[in-house]
Amino acid sequence: MLIEGPLKIGVLDDPEQPGRELHIDFTPEFQALEQSGQAQAFADYLRHLGEKIATLAEGDPNRAGMLIIQQIAEQLLPHLQQGELEISQTIVVEMGRDYASDSLMGLLSS
Repeated sequence: MLIEGPLKIGVLDDPEQPGRELHIDFTPEFQALEQSGQAQAFADYLRHLGEKIATLAEGDPNRAGMLIIQQIAEQLLPHLQQGELEISQTIVVEMGRDYASDSLMGLLSS
């Protein structure tokens, strides 16, 4: 399921490592916004993401992956609102290998 938004998310999946890395970047269009516009656009993205998640059945394979993205985005929002993030830099999130990360891999590859 494609969710349009301010984030570009990639996964580094090295089978030799115990976990996976998410590489999160903000789109150039998002970076071009003023800080207040970024905060509003990101809050809108979070609301839209929550609405999409609510439409998915509990067993939908995309749901767990989208919940991970929602959780990360919720953690980023206050920092965006305060202008504390260097949004031109890649954010790296380490995660384990489990059902949720497998769901995220499926979501990102579709």
